[in-house]
Amino acid sequence: MAAAVNRVPFEIWLQIADLMGPAYSGRLYGVNRAWFEIAMNARYRVLDATVLKERVLSRLPLLREPGIAKRVQILSISGRALQGSLINTIIGHKVGFPMDRETLSIFNHRIQALNVAGVLSPQVQLLGEIAATLSPTEYSIKWDFHEGTPSGELIHASLQAAILEVAWRAFGSGLKKLNVSVRPERFHAVLSSDVRLESLKELHLKFLNTSSGAESTATFPESDRVSSFFTRLNPHLATLTIHFKVDYDLSSLFHCLPLLIHLRRLSLHIFLSRASGVHAGLESFLAHSSLKLRHLTVVLHHADILSAEPDLPSLAMARAHIPALETLDINFGLPQPALATTLLRELHDVFNGARETLHTLRLEGIALSYADLAALTSVFADRNSGDALQSLTISVHTLTANCIDTLARNAPHIRALGIIFLYFNPPDGPPTYTPMTPASLFKRELGERAYPEWKLRDISIWHRKRHVDTSRWDLVEPFPACVPSITVFFGEPVPQRTVSESDVVPRMLAALQGN
Repeated sequence: MAAAVNRVPFEIWLQIADLMGPAYSGRLYGVNRAWFEIAMNARYRVLDATVLKERVLSRLPLLREPGIAKRVQILSISGRALQGSLINTIIGHKVGFPMDRETLSIFNHRIQALNVAGVLSPQVQLLGEIAATLSPTEYSIKWDFHEGTPSGELIHASLQAAILEVAWRAFGSGLKKLNVSVRPERFHAVLSSDVRLESLKELHLKFLNTSSGAESTATFPESDRVSSFFTRLNPHLATLTIHFKVDYDLSSLFHCLPLLIHLRRLSLHIFLSRASGVHAGLESFLAHSSLKLRHLTVVLHHADILSAEPDLPSLAMARAHIPALETLDINFGLPQPALATTLLRELHDVFNGARETLHTLRLEGIALSYADLAALTSVFADRNSGDALQSLTISVHTLTANCIDTLARNAPHIRALGIIFLYFNPPDGPPTYTPMTPASLFKRELGERAYPEWKLRDISIWHRKRHVDTSRWDLVEPFPACVPSITVFFGEPVPQRTVSESDVVPRMLAALQGN
């Protein structure tokens, strides 16, 4: 019997587990316990309530069963989904946004006579009930409400209470990963509990843009509340992501960074300006508390091109000491060569401090001049044969064969090279009087060169941004002839040349003639 059961398709087992329900599904143990465990774990490991569809709702009641609830490892909840569910319950049917005038009238009339907290939709109530039985290791919560709804604050308060009821019950010493997406002024709700996240390894904070509708007058939480939250985290927190695209004062958050002395991975998508309050906290962390940092990603956002240079006086790396750094990824967000001065001034010390460990370097959105490229890569030129740098992606203003000469000379040990370029010729420079196209001229000049000592294996070239649609295959094709070690284009093996029809005919004639 067991041998026959082993041949039952996996999806059939999932359907059987659902159809039998918790009262009888235990009998599957007698047939094949291994398949039963796989099926149940696959079905209930991820509880995604961000979209309350029938498939999700049908499974929620089963989660009251401890034998099933214990299998939930990843729990995701969306404020917008719960908001829609609550409003649908109040109105009596599914409501679209923005609401029409008649629906608004019904909504306003009913909500005045209701205790909103008492009429939370069955789905929200159910989430609160099952939370006590869950012990997920990963929790994702998104406050993505439709803003500007009538009586919106009342609804938000009730929904946040419901979400937090689930959150704080689900949180415990076993939680390892927390994702929070929230408008900055609603971050108060995340800090409203004294729960200690003693096992947390990853914290991802994404601050959403202000939605259309009524603006909230609330402010970001004060420093003592934010500090209190960070002191309750696992002191060995390994990964932190902070993502915000709005110019908002997050100084109270960034001032807590120096507390995270065991951080190994830091990813920032930020406005880096002195006005945002980010600079001082980040600079202090990189100078004093980043001894164990292995991976640093910084993606910069700017209000507009004209304000980019004044708002970016520093990368907050002037005093950085990151001796264990392995990966450095910076996207400056604007192709302005003027930013290269800042880049060169601060990153040389970072490179020198991590010269034995740094193996991956990506610098995008900077558009380096030839002189800046030579100066920047010169820090790698004096290393010995044990050079740690293996992968380099860099943004240049003008792509020339001289750039390739410089990279081959200053970074001889890299295995993978990516180049993002803006122009073949400077837009304000003298025109090139040649019948050849700029691309053809570049390829011809490259064909006249040879780099037999270069260890390069993988070459990629993109125009303006690193994206599959901007890949310039025509520019990488000449490289194997001048760099014999190259076997990979854009991360894929070099395509083998196929025999064309024009090659076949001469070969057939030669064979017939006995040549």
